[in-house]
Amino acid sequence: MSRPAVLATYVASLAIFALAFGLRSWFDPYLPPGFPFLTFFPAVIVTGFVFGVRQGILVALLSAFASWYFFIPPVGADFSAGTLLAMGLYVFVVSTELALIALMMHAFRAEARALEETRRLVDQQETMAQELDHRLKNIFATMNAIISLSLRGVTSAQELAARLRERVSALGRSNLLLRGFRAGEEVGLHSVIEQALEPFSIIGTPRLSAAGAHIPIGGQTLVVMGLTLHELGTNAAKYGALSVPGGKVLLSWQMERDTGTGAENLLFEWRETGGPRLEAETRGAGGFGSTLMSRVIANVGGHTDIGYPPEGALVRIILPAEMLNPENPEIPAA
Repeated sequence: MSRPAVLATYVASLAIFALAFGLRSWFDPYLPPGFPFLTFFPAVIVTGFVFGVRQGILVALLSAFASWYFFIPPVGADFSAGTLLAMGLYVFVVSTELALIALMMHAFRAEARALEETRRLVDQQETMAQELDHRLKNIFATMNAIISLSLRGVTSAQELAARLRERVSALGRSNLLLRGFRAGEEVGLHSVIEQALEPFSIIGTPRLSAAGAHIPIGGQTLVVMGLTLHELGTNAAKYGALSVPGGKVLLSWQMERDTGTGAENLLFEWRETGGPRLEAETRGAGGFGSTLMSRVIANVGGHTDIGYPPEGALVRIILPAEMLNPENPEIPAA
């Protein structure tokens, strides 16, 4: 409560005391002796309940003085036994009233806090349920894309099983990394790279160079990047730079602002060097790898450029900044 608001409660408390004093003075000619506190007890109770115990104490003290000086016979500054007994009774009753008010207000505040905590927990549970629902839908949609695209060009059930096993394993590793992503925590793009390329045994070796700023990434974009990097690593191991001893993979990324739209994007580049010189047909352009990459990247608002210059495969991925860690991202069904 602001300071002017607190001051207003004290002014209102004084007004209640003045009203109680005025009513007691008006009733005085009509009342027999023995009712000095008739209007002051209700004033203390009302003030304590409405404005607080401190304001109630203020009214109680003013009422005590007014009763003692004006309404307990003999009127005036009297310290006789009868007067002191009456004041003692007043102090006992008023103290009991204010203590009960304080206990009730404490219980009310505790109940209000418990209710607020319950509401917070319910909201948190609902948010977690919605997040789980979004993630499950995203996983199933991605699995659908993997299965449907893996069927293309396979010649045996064993080949299909091998393809699915590799992609599902990559999807599982990405989701395990995503599971650790909570409010206040950050999973950097570099961690996603290490997780996705770990099966190819190039992490921490001269065969992999990764340079870029720390960029937090989460949501379904994390899963998409994990799958994409795994597919790039698989292609490189089969046909490209990782299929020969001297081949290398160079990764770089940075945030850039589009001069036309003003939107900020992540520019990610996969560049291979030292590998065999192969044509796009040999690398499977338009097949499962490139189709999956293009589709899932497009589903999180980005796009890919895939080329095969003489020095090795070159893949550029552009992702909108707002999709790097969205609240509740969804991937449409493939």
